[in-house]
Amino acid sequence: MTQPTQPPVPQTPQTYLTFLLISGKRRTMSFEPETTIGRVKELVWNGWPIEWQDEHPPAPSYLRVLYLGKMLQDDETLTSESTPPPHGPIPTIVHLSIRPYAPPGEGDAIKKKKGKRAASSTDVSPSTADETHTGGGCCGCVIC
Repeated sequence: MTQPTQPPVPQTPQTYLTFLLISGKRRTMSFEPETTIGRVKELVWNGWPIEWQDEHPPAPSYLRVLYLGKMLQDDETLTSESTPPPHGPIPTIVHLSIRPYAPPGEGDAIKKKKGKRAASSTDVSPSTADETHTGGGCCGCVIC
């Protein structure tokens, strides 16, 4: 008696990304092509390597994924135009940047500084004040 042959299970193609930190550390991970950048950040943060613990951000929202010099947005998928093309087993290198944050215990000092900075911005015209606080290009650095 012959057993009926079952159709082969379709294999979903994987997108392989090699994350490169500023420190030069690398890690390659695979994702489904429909995965959003926001979900990629969560998966990277949840699977943070032990040897990277000195650079572990407090939350996935502190991670930035850059591809070809462009910061990828959380709602983009790995198959959208501006994200790395799925190359199969060949990984695409993307840069993983960690947004600055205060070490534990120093958050209060930063909040006080931000309060002073916000108060001093009241003399700025409304149009420039909106541009300054949208997070578009300001990293919050103060140069004296």
